[in-house]
Amino acid sequence: MSLPSIGDLPAAQRRIIRAWCMYDWANSAFATSVAAILPVYFVHLFKDSLGESEVILGITFTGSSMWSLGVAISTAIVAFSSPVIGVIADRAPIRKGLLWAYTSIGSVFTLLAFFSAFAPEPWLWLFVVYTFANIGFAGGLVFYNSFLPHVGPRHLLDDISSRGYAFGYAGGGLILVAHLALILAADGTDYEDLAARIAIASVGVWWFGWAIWTLRVVPEPPVRRIAGGLTATSAVSTAFRELRQTFRELRRFRVVLIYLAAFLLFNDGVQTVLAIAGAYAADTLGIALAFNMATIAIIQFVAVPGALAFGRLADRIATKRALVVALLGWIVIVLFGVALAPLTPTAHEDHDFQLGYRQASGDYVVEAAPDLDEPFVLTWQGEYWTLEEGAVLGAGALANLSEAIRDSEDVEYSLSIRGGGMDGESALGPAHPSLLGDGPLDWWPSFVRGLLWEPLGLAVGYQWLLIGVSVGLVIGGSQALARSLYAQITPERRSGEFFAFFGFMSRASSVFGPTIYIVATAVFDTRVAVAAILLIIVAGTIALRWVDVAEGARVAAEEDARTPGA
Repeated sequence: MSLPSIGDLPAAQRRIIRAWCMYDWANSAFATSVAAILPVYFVHLFKDSLGESEVILGITFTGSSMWSLGVAISTAIVAFSSPVIGVIADRAPIRKGLLWAYTSIGSVFTLLAFFSAFAPEPWLWLFVVYTFANIGFAGGLVFYNSFLPHVGPRHLLDDISSRGYAFGYAGGGLILVAHLALILAADGTDYEDLAARIAIASVGVWWFGWAIWTLRVVPEPPVRRIAGGLTATSAVSTAFRELRQTFRELRRFRVVLIYLAAFLLFNDGVQTVLAIAGAYAADTLGIALAFNMATIAIIQFVAVPGALAFGRLADRIATKRALVVALLGWIVIVLFGVALAPLTPTAHEDHDFQLGYRQASGDYVVEAAPDLDEPFVLTWQGEYWTLEEGAVLGAGALANLSEAIRDSEDVEYSLSIRGGGMDGESALGPAHPSLLGDGPLDWWPSFVRGLLWEPLGLAVGYQWLLIGVSVGLVIGGSQALARSLYAQITPERRSGEFFAFFGFMSRASSVFGPTIYIVATAVFDTRVAVAAILLIIVAGTIALRWVDVAEGARVAAEEDARTPGA
């Protein structure tokens, strides 16, 4: 007799599962729109107020490093507090209250970002409200995840977890598209700042509004009974005592320990890839903003069927095997991410700066130029050229321009001239993304470009889009199955405590990968840095080999049997 599916469950339980999934729909707006908009807006405010950098308490901060400080502070607070709070949540019926609290903090402080324009120091206001908002987001995730073992039978956890991520990607994708449309519509107008603030603030409204569904319908999980009840002082002392006991018991929960080590590795790699993808696309590949935005949106919508498909795959071949398939997909994606390479511009229309000859006046006009904040001014051997769309250059002034482009260090643009005496002349700057050969791994993108990209005529923007579609196919599966596999090997009656450890490992994994990326970039280049992150994912995937899911589930069941009920 086959085990029941979600559709076979009683209507009341299906309603609870749907409501639990809706929290992913609610808070994914923060993970997509806020992540896409707020860092750029913050850096803009920081530079407007303080310039490129500012010394604060003896430390020199740029806009991006100050933003990273806010991320680090909020992440550290959640990482180190959640294990203690998780132990308490297993012993007192406060889990829904905690989710209410974190959701309220996160959504209200996200909403308060709208008022940054009225603060004496807008960047500082945004820094503070984001730090608190991210505490709400990260803390809410810890306790939202801890509900998973309680909303359905263990054999359906893969399907339920996958549905949660599918809901999240759909909701996050919808609001992201709306926000991008709003920001693009206001681009270049007096309403740019207002549009950005409305988009950010609306995330708080969306998050809290949809979360009400979850918080009203999903019941409080059962807790363990403690004689005499809990006071504030005894709760904290009990939490620390239980954590010490848990560390002593790790030998008994050996499968959980091995899994957390594997999770730290592969999740570290995946999260680092996601975090640095935008910067890598812009710095190394020269991807246009439009392609980056389109890729983010496509990932959200492709991830919906991807997450559901991996849930069904886990039902057929078991959770761990399906997770390994998802991670193998990540390995292939990152490997080809290193192999992305802009095509060498050949046609006149492929170049960054396109100059055309005007027969009547005998001069040249810049017909096309990159969308830059300031005009591109090139200085070389006492000569200078201002290149922006519509600029006019005389034939004499143009004589040495191609040579200047080729010989000027750090120039990342290409130039093509059509018509007149210089017809057909072109030049690539030494830092142009299509130039390969100097880096230790440049042989790989050069090989793949010759084998695939050039024969297909696939420009780097479309290469990036293809990678984005591939990421969408595996990202939901890897995240959902990682969560459900952990739920299968941990005690249900100690879910708050164990999922708090899971949350801690999730946050800790946001440290090691970026550090490796920074060091590898400094010593070699960005392609080597991405390859180093690839090795972390490979190591985590291999480590899953020693995760005995059946043994972990058996030990978890024994722990539930000996743990007093509510």
